[in-house]
Amino acid sequence: MNSKQTLTDKLIQSIKTDLPRIQITDAKTTGLKLRVSRSGHKSFALMMRNKAGKNTTTTLGTYPELSLKKAREIACQYRVDLKINGMAKPIVPEIARIQEITLRELLDEVQPVFAKTKKSWRPRGGAESCAYTRNTIERVFAPLLDKPVEALTAEEIAMVANAYKPVRPVGGKTTANGQVSRALSYLSPVLDWAAHRGRKFGKIGAGRSSCLDVPELRRIHDPASDDPTIKGKRERVLTAEEIAAVLPLLQYPAPDTIRRRNMLPKNDYGPAAMRFLLLTLARREEVANARWRDIDFLNGVWTKPEVKDTTGEGRSQRLPLSQAALDLLKALPGHSKGDSAAFVFPNRDGGKLDNWNRIAEHIQKGSKTSDWTRHDLRRTGATLLEELQVPVQTIEAILDHTNRFANAEVSGSAGHYLVATRIMNESEDPKVIALTKLSAALDHIVATVKPRKSA
Repeated sequence: MNSKQTLTDKLIQSIKTDLPRIQITDAKTTGLKLRVSRSGHKSFALMMRNKAGKNTTTTLGTYPELSLKKAREIACQYRVDLKINGMAKPIVPEIARIQEITLRELLDEVQPVFAKTKKSWRPRGGAESCAYTRNTIERVFAPLLDKPVEALTAEEIAMVANAYKPVRPVGGKTTANGQVSRALSYLSPVLDWAAHRGRKFGKIGAGRSSCLDVPELRRIHDPASDDPTIKGKRERVLTAEEIAAVLPLLQYPAPDTIRRRNMLPKNDYGPAAMRFLLLTLARREEVANARWRDIDFLNGVWTKPEVKDTTGEGRSQRLPLSQAALDLLKALPGHSKGDSAAFVFPNRDGGKLDNWNRIAEHIQKGSKTSDWTRHDLRRTGATLLEELQVPVQTIEAILDHTNRFANAEVSGSAGHYLVATRIMNESEDPKVIALTKLSAALDHIVATVKPRKSA
């Protein structure tokens, strides 16, 4: 019995017969046949004419050891070898069994690969400890760790994520949306690496040695995006007394009062990075990624590295700097070293600055303040600008929340002209005026406000 249909896994799995054998031709791939016997054995074969014009049949492999997707790939390659490359008899590649690799085993594979470039994938307390990223994934997705990763679906992963409850609730919180959000963001590149997916892992040799058919997580809802306890509802700003206590500590080299253990003051750029963040209202990652080549001292402009916006698209910002911010940069050792590729605020090994929470903790301890984050510094600066009656449009342009040309029928590429025209323009950039006012206001607070003696 012969028929022609578009083969699918669901169809193949459902096919049964009482006949000795039936054969179904795949309507999608020329010459590909599925053979099904009475015993339930199913296999793929390829039928096509050889160079002599005679029909030949080649057995490809048994289903499901050989998947439908792979059988189609082999069939297409076989035809190319025979018809285009002129091979007399192409060799059918050896078909490996479906890999029963579990999610836990996949994490074992990826950890040493990612740890080469990502500190969060390195064990914190020696070889016996667990990396922070992996620990987060294993905690949230514990029910899936010993399941074959190719058998997992995005729906199943989403179900486990939505059902996760905090192990140790913090501050009275009843949800773990923040941890689930992080676990999803850590697991997504792991699966992309395994599947050779995306711009980063799509290149030959960038992903796993053999590709796995694993789900993509970008369609899964991020529970932190609509959790008011995590995003969008925090309104903390530092008081004048807190600013007066914190700002004098934000300098390079780091003051002894906030010295971190095993960190020489000359190697601790964290406090200075916090000050730069406050003077520019930049985001943490923008400051951490800043390199000397991004700073144009002639025009006083910082070209921020490309970051992802809320749409997932890349963008960059050219931010004119106040004199206070430029003076801070010129006082750093890297300004005179001439290494344009070096980070402006490196960690002690010269790499990207990290451990921002630890930096903030030491500053809070030294200033006898508490309960503020690096983003609260950015919010505090923006609030000060509003109190100084800086136009909202200027504040938004500094914060880089929106494209200020969007509603003016002006191309967004107009920003490229700002660097070239600033030095020729007699009128000072309103963002520079605003940031200069911010710097002066901060200095005034330090000079006139007495810090509290206790937290």
